[in-house]
Amino acid sequence: MVERATSILRKALEPVTPDFIRLIIKRLYLATIRTRNKYLYIKRGKRAEFGYRFRFERQGPHKAYIGERTITEEFNVWNANVGDIIVGKNCWFGLHNIVMGPVEIGNNVSTGPYVCVLGPRHAVQDAQLERRDKTIIGNNVWISTGSLILFGVRIGDNAIVGPGAVVTKDVAEHAFVAGNPARDITRIAREVWKAKSSESASPARGE
Repeated sequence: MVERATSILRKALEPVTPDFIRLIIKRLYLATIRTRNKYLYIKRGKRAEFGYRFRFERQGPHKAYIGERTITEEFNVWNANVGDIIVGKNCWFGLHNIVMGPVEIGNNVSTGPYVCVLGPRHAVQDAQLERRDKTIIGNNVWISTGSLILFGVRIGDNAIVGPGAVVTKDVAEHAFVAGNPARDITRIAREVWKAKSSESASPARGE
């Protein structure tokens, strides 16, 4: 009711208000709404922290639920306009992350800077929404810098998403995916790690 009355008042005053006054009012209005959203519509556990300029947008009845000791770094933007954002314990979200609901994120998930977890663009018409009603990220998942997680995918426990990957389909547990679109490179990664381990363990030439 309050939002409707505010909208009607804004439309009435807009034609007769100078541009710079409208800009100031708009910024104050948005700051008030975002502050209210942050403290009224985010349920958080103990020692959960939001970084500088954390921004949370939502539309009723959607909310966010954040577990204990989960931390977001500076300039995170979270959006629950379409669905809830549910995050577990001991998670870490890097600089400039975007998280859009509906999404469910497990415990001990870490993301690098500029990671995007996208939601559906059209809540009713999107074909992916009909297939799965939310994005699911399991426990102990690492999502590297610049990765893009499309709506409706499921990332299994203990998975690793490489830098700049675009995840368009489900990721199995313990898998390592990379590329655009992301593909499973677990076998290749294990062979490389095994080779490097062997080289570091073997004595240097001439010894």
